[in-house]
Order: sequence, then structure tokens, then C-alpha cells
Amino acid sequence: IPKTVKKIGVNAFYGTAIKKLTIPTKATKLGEGFYDKCKKLDYMTLPGSFSVVDKKGKNIKYNYSSEGTNLDTVTFNTNLDYNVTGYFKTYNFETSANDPNFKSYDGVVYTKDGSGVVRVPSGRDTVALREGCTVFNVYAVTYTNGAGYVCNNLVRVTLPASLAKVNDEAYPDKNKTSSMKLDILADKTNLEIPQIVILKKVFNMDANTLKKKFPTRITEDDGFCIGDGKYVIIGNGAEPSVVPVGITTICDYAYDGVSVNKVALPPSVETIGKNAFAYSSLSEINLENVKNIGKYAFAGTQLAKVELPAAITAILDNTFYDCVDLKEVIINGELKTVGASAFRNTNINLGDFLTSNTKLETVGKAAFQNVPWSNITIPANVKTVGANAFAESNNTKFVLIKGSTQGFDMKSFGVKNNVTYQFEQGISQAWVTPDIDSYSTKKALKISLGWDKVSEVNGYEIWVAKDINLKKGVKKYTAKYNEKSKNISITKKKAKGLKYVGIRAYKTVDGKKVYSKWNINKL
Repeated sequence: IPKTVKKIGVNAFYGTAIKKLTIPTKATKLGEGFYDKCKKLDYMTLPGSFSVVDKKGKNIKYNYSSEGTNLDTVTFNTNLDYNVTGYFKTYNFETSANDPNFKSYDGVVYTKDGSGVVRVPSGRDTVALREGCTVFNVYAVTYTNGAGYVCNNLVRVTLPASLAKVNDEAYPDKNKTSSMKLDILADKTNLEIPQIVILKKVFNMDANTLKKKFPTRITEDDGFCIGDGKYVIIGNGAEPSVVPVGITTICDYAYDGVSVNKVALPPSVETIGKNAFAYSSLSEINLENVKNIGKYAFAGTQLAKVELPAAITAILDNTFYDCVDLKEVIINGELKTVGASAFRNTNINLGDFLTSNTKLETVGKAAFQNVPWSNITIPANVKTVGANAFAESNNTKFVLIKGSTQGFDMKSFGVKNNVTYQFEQGISQAWVTPDIDSYSTKKALKISLGWDKVSEVNGYEIWVAKDINLKKGVKKYTAKYNEKSKNISITKKKAKGLKYVGIRAYKTVDGKKVYSKWNINKL
């Protein structure tokens, strides 16, 4: 194929008897099924980054392995985008010698220095990771192509003695990967228990399997699966579930699928892992000496009250997400951070929570979304607030914001949620967040805006412009202080090129207008 070719057509080599195919580096658009049913094709060389297109030239969302073709080796002649590996049924990958990120060893893709495995070819039924590999990135074998696992023939992975870490986040594919059943040979390794826990979760290992794989490390005690004598890997379902003395950590997903209402922790427990009790029936637990709580640790549980010890200064993302029975939270320490969705869909007293935690500085996006409230004060110690942090649409609400709003997302309270805003430090700290609907008719551009009220202002200005800085082709409109909506109609001719709408409040002070921040949105 000539080096100048930039595109390979749909079904270009369908059903042919070719044995070797080299696609030039400039050909980065490959037609769907371009090598389908090429049963004699063993070797293919092509760019390491490409898109698969249909007959209309539209990108296909997922890369499906080609039908009826089992390649021996796929060689990439440019830098590899690891996401393309799901398109091939092959036994070997060969990366470009000049690739700055990846290198192939024995047909398997690793990081450039060989320390982390990135992609195992789909044709393998077993693979032994190279000695010197220190990180098992589990997506290397659990990646998908939209139709399911690519490595669906793989039954066994042998881990080397050099392995120190299991990573379930790096090099993900574009599809949501669930766990898969796979035989992991890890007898040469000396992995820490938290790394073994990741293997357990990703590869569906039960207590018996764990004991067989790690006979000197994993034991059972009164229904608990315990690692190295101090980690609860799998909790028991007793009522109450009394965790043995000496345990320091409740591991990630420890009570996943375990029905339990009450858990009694010994004073030795300091860490609760992510998802440890998520969506269990847990309604009572003591956290007296706990120092670390992972994301989603109690999400979806039936807790009505929780008391956090002094060591907890940050509540991580989704920790109490979906705890609809949760009404009371006692904080004994100096809480500084509430993560994204940490209390979303709970029923805590938001006003008390905000005023009692005087060291709170950061509130993540959606942190208290759908928590009911009607009148709250955001104290000056709160410096950063994410989008939808306090969004709740069921009540008419008033909020007093006492400090600077420099770190506040303008959608902190959602959009058009029956809120009246008061900014104690003046209109310069204020904003207006509009709900915008726009459409074109044969004669005009129609724009409909609605917003929540800002108290103590004289009115609002609305500008429509061609640029995000509101300087080109500007059309200006106003609304009165007691108005919360505006309908705008601009003739087709005058509306040409208009793309942005901005809104701000103003107040007249000593005969001069003082303005809030602009809130600019694309139509």
C-alpha cells in the first residue's frame, strides 16, 4: 500500500487470501471490517493510533475484533494508543521501537521500562508476566471491546516474584469493566494484603480460593477471612458481626454481599477501606479509633446516625452516598474537606452541619445534593464549593453566603432551584445562574432564560454575543430586580453568529452601577 494512503475502505480486504498486510503510518482511518475473514492473514503492521469508520465515515464507538481472522502478530509502526488493542484477535503485539510510552516483551505490551504490564494479546490462553515486572495493571487482561472481554480465552496468569503492586485503575478501556473469573498463580510473590484484596475483587476469589492461593497468609476465624492476622478481607454475617481483637484494617469490599446490621469494631481498627460496607444492611457501627475511611465505605447503608472520631479531617467522595436514613452526623475533629457526593441523597441537618464545622474549607461537587434544606448560611471559612454541592429542588430556599465566592462554582446550588441568594460581602461576590433554552425559527433566534433571585440588587443585565468575552456583536437586555425570567427574540439576520449569553446582577450605589460576576454560557 503506498505511503501516501490516509484511509482504508470498509471491507477493503474482506475474505482475501493475503498473509501479510502493511498499512502506512498516515492511514489512521480504517474501514469497518477491513480485514474480516482473511483466514490466512498472520501478520499485520499498522499505525498505533487509528479510528474505525463505517460506510458514512462515522467513527464506530467501540472497536470490535475482526471476524474469522486470528493473527499471529500485530506490529504498530507509530506510537501506541493502548485503546486500539481491542480491535485484534492476535497472539502477539509488537510496539514501535521509537514509542516513548510502551515496549513489547514476548508479544505483551508493557510500560517503556518494562515495570508494568499494559495489554495482553487476546489470543493467549495463559500468560506469565516477565520477571522485572513490578505492577500488574489488571486492565491488561480485563479490557473490553464493547462486546465483552477481549481476553476471553485467557484462563491463567502467572505473576513474577518481582511483583509489588496490583493496580485496578491505570490504562482503563472506554467501557465499564466488571470482574472476571481467572486463575491467578501468585505463589512466587510477596504481595501486601491490600494488593491481594484487589486480585480478590477483580478476579472473583472467594475465601477458599484465597486460602489455596496464599496458604501461609490467609486464615479463617469465626467466619472471617483474615490476611496476615490483621486485615479483614471478607466479613462474616453474624449478628452482630464482632471483628476479632488485633484487626487493624477492614479491607475494600470486605462486607460486599454480606448481610449484616450491626458491626462491632475492636479498638485496634484504624482503617476502613473503600466500599467496605457499601450497600449492605448496616445500621450500627462504632468508629471510635478509626483514622482512615475510604470512598463509598458506607454508601447505601441503613445508618441513621454516625459519629466520626477526631482523627477524621476529610470525608472522601461518596462515603455516605445514598444513605437515605442518615439524619445525624457527629464530628469530633476539625473537619476540613467534604468530598464529592459524600452526603448526597441523605437527610442530615445541613444548616447545623455547616455552622458547627468551623474549620470546613472545601465542599466537593454534589457533596450535599438532594439533602433537603430551606434556610442555610455558608460560613466564611468555606472557600471552595463544587458544582451542585447544595442543589435541591423541593423547597423554596434562602442562602446567606458570608465569605468570598472566588472558589465557588456558579452552579453550587444547581440551576433555577427556588433559591434566593444574599452575599454578605457585597454584589462583587454575587453571581446569577440561568437556566437557558434557545432555538431558531425561520424568522428569529429565540432565547428563554430563568434564574434564581439575588437579594438587594436593582436589576439584571443580559448580553448576547458572538464571542465568550461578550465583545463582538453584543445585544443588550435588562430585567427588573423582581423578575426571574426573560424571553428574547432576535431576528435571523441580526442573530447570525451569536453563540454566547451572559447574565449579571447590578446594584446602584451613589448613582453608579456596581456589578456581580458575569455568568457566561454557550447557546
